[in-house]
Amino acid sequence: MILDQRCMTILTKMVHAPTHVSPLELMEELQISKRTVYYDVDKINSWLKDQGLDELKYIRAAGFFLDEEEKQQIKQRLHSFDKAAGYEFSRKERMAWTAILILTREKTIYLQDLMDKLGVSRSTLLADIKELKKQLNQFQVQLNFHKSSGYFIAGEEQDKRKMLIYCLSQVLTNRGWNDLLSEVQLTIQDTPGLSPEMFQRIDLETIYEILNESESFSGVHYTDEVMETLSAHIFMLIKRFNQEKYIKMDPVEKQVIKETKEYTAARFICRKIESGFHLEVPDDEACYLATYLLGAKISDYDTHELEDQDLDILKSMAVRMVDDFQKYACVFFQNRKELERNLLIHLKPAYFRIKYGIELENPLSKSVQESYQDLFILTKKVVHHFEYVLGKKVSDDEAAYIAMHFGGWIDKEGVRVEARKKAAVVCASGIGTSRILQKQIEDLMPFVDVANVYTVREYEKASLADLDFVISTTPVSRKHVPVFIVNPILNPSEKESLLKQVQASEKRPKSENIDALMDIIRKHADINDESMLIQELKVYYQSNKEAKSEVDQRPMLNEVLTADKIQFADSAASWQEALQMASQPLLADQSISQHYIDAMIENVNEMGPYIVIAPGIALPHARPEAGVNRLGMSFLQLKESCAFSEKPEHQVSLFFVLAAVDNETHLKALSQLSKMLSDSDNLEKLQNADTQADVLEIINQYSQD
Repeated sequence: MILDQRCMTILTKMVHAPTHVSPLELMEELQISKRTVYYDVDKINSWLKDQGLDELKYIRAAGFFLDEEEKQQIKQRLHSFDKAAGYEFSRKERMAWTAILILTREKTIYLQDLMDKLGVSRSTLLADIKELKKQLNQFQVQLNFHKSSGYFIAGEEQDKRKMLIYCLSQVLTNRGWNDLLSEVQLTIQDTPGLSPEMFQRIDLETIYEILNESESFSGVHYTDEVMETLSAHIFMLIKRFNQEKYIKMDPVEKQVIKETKEYTAARFICRKIESGFHLEVPDDEACYLATYLLGAKISDYDTHELEDQDLDILKSMAVRMVDDFQKYACVFFQNRKELERNLLIHLKPAYFRIKYGIELENPLSKSVQESYQDLFILTKKVVHHFEYVLGKKVSDDEAAYIAMHFGGWIDKEGVRVEARKKAAVVCASGIGTSRILQKQIEDLMPFVDVANVYTVREYEKASLADLDFVISTTPVSRKHVPVFIVNPILNPSEKESLLKQVQASEKRPKSENIDALMDIIRKHADINDESMLIQELKVYYQSNKEAKSEVDQRPMLNEVLTADKIQFADSAASWQEALQMASQPLLADQSISQHYIDAMIENVNEMGPYIVIAPGIALPHARPEAGVNRLGMSFLQLKESCAFSEKPEHQVSLFFVLAAVDNETHLKALSQLSKMLSDSDNLEKLQNADTQADVLEIINQYSQD
């Protein structure tokens, strides 16, 4: 009897379990049926019997178990377990090993060689190869066959390496060093012409020790998993070196990589490989290895390493991610600085993994998305900061790693994430308007996730299962959830009204006062519609509980953007000069300091032209603490637009500089500005205006309660 991946997982769990393991526990962990659990246990018991070992014992009320002596015997047997002879590979594993064996081949490989290694039939292997060819397309490499040279993989060496690392991640186990040795033995071949010492299991341990020594050069401490799997990666790379298959790195990237401490560590590793394996390793390979060290998951940095100026962008990104996570999760982290430090420890290698296309499969990704759905959704909301810095999309596997990081910190601090609500947005005006509304809703109500954005026709056909309410810009039929009708751009009073309606629509009463009041009413009155009475009492309590609305205290657009803040100019030599010019009225009346202008320019340099809110329009701003003394806004019209980038949509001629003192006071003015700018006729009038009076005429039209 031979074991498969699932049986091996169960057996490994049994030998490490401190007590009984119930069938239910195995069902939940492996996502299998009770029948499958007992089928796998029968296979394991048959294998144990073949090995002369005692079978798994079972107690009805507790589950499966092994005695300590039996555990030790099985551990010893697994230590020398021969996967090539006693293991049944899954299809995913077979495909991955097929690619690895072909790419690291030390002799010509034919179909029979693969069948012998993987222990499958000809038809099964041919079906695997057909599917593998499709899978390899994503790496821009091809699996080919020639009768004289057998199977081989064609493509650029760098693409082959990416494919190799991905395939290794599919097959390398995370159960321990002995399992890793068992996996890699598949690639050890008795090949004429190679010295008998070449590629023995002891070599893997040698590589592990070299990596262990290299940590002192890079100032980092790698996780155990990285130490083990990176040893296997280098083991495979040595096979490529032995075939004189080397990589060519981009000269510019090489120069950047050579300035890192990881390059120093990589050079040390390469020198050790050269002396230990009698191979020559080119400098390009040291740079290539450095990219993997940069992308390797680590357990910690030396303190001075985190003070590196090169990490400033990633540090500020981590701050923004924590800002947004706190806002959307409605939590407050007590030890925030330590959280940011630990997040940075994860994000730096993730940055290089994604940048250099190093594919890592997260075995817990699916579990995180299913079991911790809210946490994963929250992380997807904040990961856009990381994507902006990368210039690339972050995969769900990487997002799941970050979600696990936030989740671990929430558990550590004992923070409670508020129960989240799901909503749908319905808009008849197009996707652009609906996305603007979605952003307003999620900013106004951080505890809400907009699960879907529908047109009216899509809404009528859609199932609203799992939704708490719908927000629509047009009247729609009411289904089983509340529907709130709003304008596409919400002004402050509309935001306040929507928030009250949503809070009042909650099915469970939040106020103990309402419960007590209802008890009194039931004793002395007949109630025609109890649910409607509770609803109205909630609205009453909500409105009376609040102090005088801050909405009335927020200035309007024409109170913030006055005649003395309006300017005209023919052109600006650069966008930096345009920002300086546009800010002058606010600087002159001391609403802001020069530091605030510098902060706005620095933000654009760091994050790109995020202040360009629409073609031709920029809304420069920075954080209040960067140098704002009082609320203010200024306007600059350029006859000739200036460029924030080479893209046409980043050519700007209208600048509205905002100096906000907090997160609230400017909202009315900003809402009125948004309405004004949403009308294309106004944009044309602003561009053609010649006097302050022309601009004020347009502003006054929108400065009304």
